[in-house]
Amino acid sequence: MRIITASLIALSTIFAGTAYAAQPNPIQTLPATQTQHQHLLRQPMPNVVEVVPVGIPKDSKQRCPQWEPKFAEHGLPVKAFSYIAWRESRCSISAWNRTLNKNKTQDLGLVQINSSWKTVTRNICGTDITGLFNVDCNLSVAKYLYDNGGLGHWSL
Repeated sequence: MRIITASLIALSTIFAGTAYAAQPNPIQTLPATQTQHQHLLRQPMPNVVEVVPVGIPKDSKQRCPQWEPKFAEHGLPVKAFSYIAWRESRCSISAWNRTLNKNKTQDLGLVQINSSWKTVTRNICGTDITGLFNVDCNLSVAKYLYDNGGLGHWSL
């Protein structure tokens, strides 16, 4: 999955660079057309299309749209984490699976970070595992886990 994502980012970067390089240089144009070319340079870049991983249903009702800006802010794949948050906590930052897992740990917060990540939580958020009830802490730890193991931490 990382290879596909990296390939898409690389292609987007190449496309953007090619499109930018193909535009006329406003310094070399006549004054009458300079304004037109400056307008071209100010156009927004196209959005990168997110590839939805296998295992994520297409049903938009199984999402947490209210949290999607936060997923994007933390650099997480929006559609994947919108589904994960729905599946794990039904979109509730205060979700707490108090039933102990087989390894006697618990899952906390929006995307149900396991309490075994207490050292990572302390290093990233400066708090104990209860910091996982804060959306920014929860998603910062999720970003660390995603960058170090991908969606496998959530069985996707």
